[in-house]
Amino acid sequence: MNENQHRPAGFQGYHLPTHGEPDPELTHVDRGTPGGEYLRRFWHPVALASELGDLPVTVEVLGEALVLFRDRSGRLGLLHRHCSHRGASLEYGIIAEQGIICCYHGWHYDTDGTLIRAGSEPADSPVCRRVVHGAYPTHEHNGIIFAYLGPPDSKPPFPVFDTENRADTEAVPFVITTPCNWLQVYENTQDPIHVLHLHARSSGVQFGAASGVDQEIEYRNTPIGMINVQTRRVGDMLWVRSTESILPNVNQTGAIFEEAECEKYFQRSAILRWMVPSNNFVTRTIGWRFFSDELDPNGRGDRHQVGLEKIDFIGQTEEERPYQERQRQPGDYEAQVSQRAIAVHALEHHGSSDAGVIRLRHLLRKQVRGLSEDAAPGYPPAGPDGIATYIQDSVAPWPENANGLDERQLMRHSGDRVAQAIIESAALPTGQRRQLVREAFGTAGAT
Repeated sequence: MNENQHRPAGFQGYHLPTHGEPDPELTHVDRGTPGGEYLRRFWHPVALASELGDLPVTVEVLGEALVLFRDRSGRLGLLHRHCSHRGASLEYGIIAEQGIICCYHGWHYDTDGTLIRAGSEPADSPVCRRVVHGAYPTHEHNGIIFAYLGPPDSKPPFPVFDTENRADTEAVPFVITTPCNWLQVYENTQDPIHVLHLHARSSGVQFGAASGVDQEIEYRNTPIGMINVQTRRVGDMLWVRSTESILPNVNQTGAIFEEAECEKYFQRSAILRWMVPSNNFVTRTIGWRFFSDELDPNGRGDRHQVGLEKIDFIGQTEEERPYQERQRQPGDYEAQVSQRAIAVHALEHHGSSDAGVIRLRHLLRKQVRGLSEDAAPGYPPAGPDGIATYIQDSVAPWPENANGLDERQLMRHSGDRVAQAIIESAALPTGQRRQLVREAFGTAGAT
């Protein structure tokens, strides 16, 4: 029987839906929405320190119009953009030794939003005891300004992950704006099969050629999110990569141009980034691009192409290439933005390769629904090198196969052993974790 007889008839455009409601529980980020309240329980990067000069900067974070500035005493302020008096924008404010002064009537706010002086009102005016302007705590860290937009009593400790500030590694801050919902940018990190198609077969090799090799994929939850574990045979080498999603919106990815040419164990992150919603329709990805000889032995990365609205690999912004070139060689930007301003989950048809995206949505939904004022989400206590993370690349000689496993079985078995070592070693220093991962490769051919 003809195989096509089992398929639905074609030319059904008239009968199939083209519109649908987005998934507001996860995609909407305004204050009072389930997803917005969940995201507000974490620190988020809001700007690069280099974006601040001697004038205020407008920013939008989680649907809130804000103004960011550094007063003349060096303190950061992140305030509601519109003056509490009559609503003039503080982007036109006068930066003072202490805080900022509205240009319209001289209302003077400190960096915590307290009203220092109500313009021409008497110094002892009751207005100063009655009014407080909206403001949020900030924290400047390694060239990036972070903010906490949640309930003050639920503010968590500022997180520092174990992949930051490594010896012989340079961290270069960057920010990229994408005109679509944050979730479709974020969940791309748990869609490893797109690397094979989008970044190798559809558009030609955009990253390392080894990324285009067929892979075995599995997924594991971690104490801070999840990883996908990609295992490939590259010539006579076995390459196991774990790419990490840290809830609610953080990603770590391994070496961009990895070719799996030489033996290595527990090589860490090349990117640590947050996908921060400006609003429901715009995302700012802010983080660090890491450079070292270990991560990029062939020198293909370019520090000078990393910064404000730019990064040193293809397909991440609209402005980097002409439209027709982006049609011929689309990248992440084109794939993510073209899903609509907010991807409509109800119109999707999932296959087995979508397991990571489905798992990530499930983890987020569980966190959103479990949120309460008395049980705010957070990260586990920091270990010897910071909060333990699970990003890594390891490459070893193809193992001896003592148990007659076929190539696919051996890759799956190896990936499982390495993933187990990564997760179970979280409380140990980096050097000891590396040794356990190395030993996991030594047992890959045994059961």
